[in-house]
Amino acid sequence: MSGTLPGRIRNALNMLGELTDTPGCDIGLHTTHLYNSVFRFDDQMIVTPYLIRARGYQHPALHLRKLSPHGIFTSFAEQFEQIWGSATHYPEGLSRELTA
Repeated sequence: MSGTLPGRIRNALNMLGELTDTPGCDIGLHTTHLYNSVFRFDDQMIVTPYLIRARGYQHPALHLRKLSPHGIFTSFAEQFEQIWGSATHYPEGLSRELTA
């Protein structure tokens, strides 16, 4: 795997690594191409949409809460659940390509 993505993934896993021992916390890896990051916490989530020509720290972080069974939270939650169903759980599924 080339480019900056493997390094960004390794960095995120290093920062989240200690959470793997936290009850109720699960980290998963997937291969779906996304244009945002989604961090889900029950009925709240942080969504970071990617902006063209912006660096990571320049992307907005949207704090979404579930206030009804419809709306933007539900749309992101449905996408999250679909992708999560195909995720490989970390640390068991850490790809050798990322550790090289």
